Amino acid sequence: MTLKPFSLTHVAYSSDDTLGPLWALLSLAPPFCVVSLTTIIVVGRDLRAAFVLAGLVITSIISTVLKKIIDHERPGHIFGPAGTANHDDGKSSEMLLHVPASQQEGMPSNHSAFVAFAAAFTLLFAIRRCGGMQGTALVKSIKRWGPPLVAWAVAIGCAYSRVHLGYHTPNQVYAGFALGSILGALWYAIYETVYICKVEKLERLLAPFDFRSPHETGDLAAERRKGLDARRKLDAQRKSGWKKIA
Repeated sequence: MTLKPFSLTHVAYSSDDTLGPLWALLSLAPPFCVVSLTTIIVVGRDLRAAFVLAGLVITSIISTVLKKIIDHERPGHIFGPAGTANHDDGKSSEMLLHVPASQQEGMPSNHSAFVAFAAAFTLLFAIRRCGGMQGTALVKSIKRWGPPLVAWAVAIGCAYSRVHLGYHTPNQVYAGFALGSILGALWYAIYETVYICKVEKLERLLAPFDFRSPHETGDLAAERRKGLDARRKLDAQRKSGWKKIA
């Protein structure tokens, strides 16, 4: 009986690589992201998270189809079962990587497309929807730009790890990253033009399951700030005996 690894979460790294565990964890960013979004959807009944997850799934499907069409092989050393490889110095070493022959196509990198989609969507959301954060200038900057910076750092790290660990060539990663960035931007355009306009109808349709989403008519943070300002003005009027306050 031959044992077959579960390739979705199977990542190998060299025992001589001090940062190997870090690159392996970064390489697993896509499944971590799926688990996080699924948790938000199930626990929080968040339609927006479901919308983002749907875009990620579509990106993975498109990437997989393109792999079959382009049929560009991964680096040659990763195929077949673990064995020994001969080096120029005559010494042999154990092969660390195992990718089934059915998954030999590597262009574009699915992992790179996935994380680039998430990073692009997060950045556009921060630009479009997070301009009215509350707090000091530093706090507002951290709230607005912290998530996209983390998303891009993880995306670049994940993409690099696929080359560093030997699962893809640089060109395969570049192609995946470009594909994911483009699809992330297109999916965000759909979010702005379709999702926000239809979300209330979708909420009514899914009301029995308690799904909901923020009602975004403009900059969400700015709308929240207006609501807080109106509440403060109302409190001030109440304290002053309901005199009109400009």
